[in-house]
Amino acid sequence: MTDLVRIGIIGAGAVSDYHHVPGINLDPRAELVSICDPNSELLAQRQTDWGKTKVTTKYEEIASDPEVDAVIIATPNFTHHEIALACIKGGKHVMCEKPLGLNYTESAEMFRAARDANLRHMTAFTYRFAPSMRYVKHLVESGALGVPRHFRSQRFLDWPESSWGWRQSKKLAGAGDLFDMTIHRIDFAQDLLGPIKSICGAVAQFVPRDKTADGEPCEPSEVDDWSSLIGQFENGAVGVWEGSTLMKGYHNDGFGYEWAEVNGSEGSAAYQLTDPNNILIGKPGQTMEKLPVPEEFLVIEGSLRKPNEGVPSTVFRYDLVYEFVSAIVEERDAVPGFDHGASAQLIADSVLESFDKRTWIDINCDL
Repeated sequence: MTDLVRIGIIGAGAVSDYHHVPGINLDPRAELVSICDPNSELLAQRQTDWGKTKVTTKYEEIASDPEVDAVIIATPNFTHHEIALACIKGGKHVMCEKPLGLNYTESAEMFRAARDANLRHMTAFTYRFAPSMRYVKHLVESGALGVPRHFRSQRFLDWPESSWGWRQSKKLAGAGDLFDMTIHRIDFAQDLLGPIKSICGAVAQFVPRDKTADGEPCEPSEVDDWSSLIGQFENGAVGVWEGSTLMKGYHNDGFGYEWAEVNGSEGSAAYQLTDPNNILIGKPGQTMEKLPVPEEFLVIEGSLRKPNEGVPSTVFRYDLVYEFVSAIVEERDAVPGFDHGASAQLIADSVLESFDKRTWIDINCDL
């Protein structure tokens, strides 16, 4: 393969338009060559939005296309497993949106299939690429915060109480806020502090979501509007996670509210989604103060993205594609991989098990 990575997108909705296509357009090593979506009207629109490419309503055509090197899967949760395995069988490198599958078993199978085929695999855990999150990781790994003791995250969104469509069906989505939002925070907590060894958790549903946005009746929601867990890390640290899509007053132009912090023996550091180019840092006896993220952490190394252009809470997401393409060209593992996606999935599954059994669950992620 040459250094030009020919990419097919499966799922032409908002996530691809918002994250992935701008990332492809920024990377001279990448080219969007094919688009798949069951909605033929959307496909026609994307030919205008994204430029002329091959289009298909059948993902099997991209999976078997010899002129496609890699695929990005941005489809409903219940389709990820089937589509990914087909693309891996077709020799494609795969980036897939989270959650990888409807459960850990599906996610682990996706990882093993890509690994055994010696193909690059990546989970689209977007927030790992936020500048302030990257800098927090540096502070943890450099010892600047001392011995890590505690992690905490909150993710609050103010979304409508009307139907989520397929997202509110357990057989199609798996879970609600837990799989859609909290799973991101599970991933970057493990990226910062290492594996989680034990958790207890809970979920709640606040509203039935039994009407569409137009007020028409529909099947009620089966999934959570709120999720939370307490965890113990293998290194002795502890963590607390909480997320909800129904926190009134936290709209913030659609970005909601997010706070994540690490507290260590020598200091604390916090990241905020709405201000990702700055960080809050505090030392013993002091008050947390806002400081700019050092320039070398504003983009991942090699990325052509200009960090001071565009909306800060949006543009860091474009680095996902840069990492994916770099891993393919350099013939190395992409980070975060399907193994990271499967690990986070196991913990999210365990939250549901913990709540059902009203007990702590030990984590054993044996891939």
